[in-house]
Amino acid sequence: MTYEELIHDTEYKELASLSHNEIKNFIVNEITENQQWARAANLYQLTGILAFMLGTFKAFMPYFVHRQAFGLLWLLAGIVFTFTILIVFHELIHALAYWAMGARHLFFGCQPKKFMFYVQADKAVVGYRQFKIIALAPTVFISFLSLLGMIIFYHQPAFYFFISIFGLHSLFAAGDFGLLCFFQNRPELEIVTFDVKEEGKTYFYGKEKRKNIAG
Repeated sequence: MTYEELIHDTEYKELASLSHNEIKNFIVNEITENQQWARAANLYQLTGILAFMLGTFKAFMPYFVHRQAFGLLWLLAGIVFTFTILIVFHELIHALAYWAMGARHLFFGCQPKKFMFYVQADKAVVGYRQFKIIALAPTVFISFLSLLGMIIFYHQPAFYFFISIFGLHSLFAAGDFGLLCFFQNRPELEIVTFDVKEEGKTYFYGKEKRKNIAG
């Protein structure tokens, strides 16, 4: 469905519109009302935090025992990488997922004071199934790569680089999971979403799902 088709379809009604200044409060409200995606987000973050704490403890041990700081240096490199280059990489994966879904007018935005980074796909209409791929692509891809790096470099200092990425990146995923909650919290509706760049807003439209009637 195109943007023009959607706005002329009388079955669809606007459910919500939000500027990027409102996203955090919007996400908190949706996660609070959800049991499935919210649990997945909490489990992912808990696993990530525990992994990072374990990695930090493991990196400090050689320093306390033998004054070897290689592990700590790699851990620090992972932290710096996560809060710089990985942010860009995360958003690029979102953009590639949008591109794979047919979106072509993509724009990047950020609000550094709120530590918010995002991709806008101007007037590209996507449904729940498509949005799941777009939202989860960075989490799946980066988690896979960091876990692979941890396995390959388990007995080497680079292990701490990858475990810090795995652990800290889990903190970035709350927004993606929160937006998925919006769809899941309204199972009776068929929901689509799109961005309007010139307004700096994201819109959600929905219509009642058609029930199959047995003949």
